Amino acid sequence: MISKIISTFIIILMMSIILAAPAAADQTCVSLNAPERMDGNFSVAIEITSVYDLDSGQFDLHFDPAVTRVVGVDDGNIGGTTIPIDNWAVVDENSIRTLFNLPGINGVSGSGSLATIHFETIAPGDCVMAMSNGLLVDTMAELIPANWDGVEGVATETGTAIPTDTTELKTPGFEALFTIGALAAAIFAFRREE
Repeated sequence: MISKIISTFIIILMMSIILAAPAAADQTCVSLNAPERMDGNFSVAIEITSVYDLDSGQFDLHFDPAVTRVVGVDDGNIGGTTIPIDNWAVVDENSIRTLFNLPGINGVSGSGSLATIHFETIAPGDCVMAMSNGLLVDTMAELIPANWDGVEGVATETGTAIPTDTTELKTPGFEALFTIGALAAAIFAFRREE
């Protein structure tokens, strides 16, 4: 009888571990894909990985206006779906803000790019750029937690990050609660047989 309880407990524990593992591994990440050096015209892609139900968002890109200037912004692409640039504007002399919004309410999931920003070099040198004010919104109008160029959370104007609410990752989800309930039911059922 005890072996049945232990076997059931081990099976349920293994199932809950297997179900919980993919949720932790699929962190949305946004990063800059820029050349190491600036010389002539060049482009910087804002890449994204592992996003689910993306609907809209924004980011600021900071650069040194003494060495480069923005000449244009192109739409992004995630899994064959175009990420249309709603608007982009110079926020101050050393940064631009880019807004994107997918039409309709379907959203897009996968990996790809949010935008490609084109620059013209004024003075050749090392390419030093940073992102801030990063914001991703899903089809339910909720924030998507993301790692922005190595900083987890929502980037701010100062380049630091506001940590995202990680309680959702630390508290048991539906699968864990179901597993605990099933384990409790199995234990009570085995006790009644005794």
